[in-house]
Amino acid sequence: MEGTGARKITSLDPGDAAEIEQDVDEILGSIPDHVWNGRSLPVPVEEIAREVYGLRICVVSHDQMREVVADSLCDGTVSGLLLTGIGEIWINEDELQDPQWGAQRGRFTAGHELGHFVMHQKSRPAIYCRSSEAGESLDTEPTPRTVPEVEANTFSAALLLPAPLIRAELDVQGQSDEESISILMARFGASRKAVSRRVRTLREIT
Repeated sequence: MEGTGARKITSLDPGDAAEIEQDVDEILGSIPDHVWNGRSLPVPVEEIAREVYGLRICVVSHDQMREVVADSLCDGTVSGLLLTGIGEIWINEDELQDPQWGAQRGRFTAGHELGHFVMHQKSRPAIYCRSSEAGESLDTEPTPRTVPEVEANTFSAALLLPAPLIRAELDVQGQSDEESISILMARFGASRKAVSRRVRTLREIT
């Protein structure tokens, strides 16, 4: 994890984002059929983490998370942790209990931590965390974050909302943007914020 003095950004350069998109597309294309057939939704992030990368997803309390992570590593509420030394992704149980978007947010957090595992882990055991995005909405700009955090968010969006499947849904005629967003949220098991930003990103790079 980068230190507190690391450069913070809200989005990646187009070339860097495209590279992550390509890497995730290759990952999804190589997943064994018994884990995911490439079509069924939502994308089974827990099964991919377990069967492909040997990572177990655990739901734990915020207090448990704070016992293993320092304040200097992750500010505020901790949404998720990747513990490479024991091969586990921890999801904050309080996050999952929110009746409106808990399950969707938990899936995105799992994808985010999996992104850290794929892109950032070193040979020695490490801890990566995801802070809460409280206060950030569709009407506000994304909160500036360190480059690895933005990369992990980009990875999670590409994994859970694969570009070819999203574009196929958007190609359906006669749907308003609002209808498309609602359908995508239900089919992909993602929050409105994640879907809206993903759609906007894909339209920008079309």
